[in-house]
Amino acid sequence: MSTDEILFEMPHFSQYKIVVAGDALVGKTQLVSVFTGRDFEHKPTAGADISFLKLRGKGDKGDQTTTAIFWDLSGQPAFDKVRPLFYEGAHAVIYTFDVTRESTVLSLPSWVKEVKKNLPNSPAILIGNKIDLKKERQVSDDIGQKFADRMNAAYFPTSATKNQGVGTAFASAIRRAVYFRDAEG
Repeated sequence: MSTDEILFEMPHFSQYKIVVAGDALVGKTQLVSVFTGRDFEHKPTAGADISFLKLRGKGDKGDQTTTAIFWDLSGQPAFDKVRPLFYEGAHAVIYTFDVTRESTVLSLPSWVKEVKKNLPNSPAILIGNKIDLKKERQVSDDIGQKFADRMNAAYFPTSATKNQGVGTAFASAIRRAVYFRDAEG
């Protein structure tokens, strides 16, 4: 799915902040890079990496543009204390785990707890990344879906390296951010 295909009714707001959270090395930065068309550079995120994407859609006054701002948060424990500062004002959350490492799905409750402490009502989606690594896979889509159900979130299996399912997942997160902020405002 291209970013031009993400058309939806947009209210009068022009920016939507979406936080991308999960353990280190689950592919958060690569997912954001693939979706935003930014060159991916394999380096750990230091605190937060911010990416912007202009989108167009139909609004009250005809065609409008909006900006999705993705805050890719570092999953390293060294950033546990500063990470909550980056949640403020987010309109949606993309939780991410690596299907080749069971520990990353088992840590989801800790991520949800941390995020909910700062964003109690923000909508969320759950991404199970690296589905292209079939032989290394440790977490099935059924398990991912069960976690998503408990989180009241939609589940999306993706492969950032193959750009599989990324557009659909991120479009869902953007739509949730738009509807959430519209309901707030």
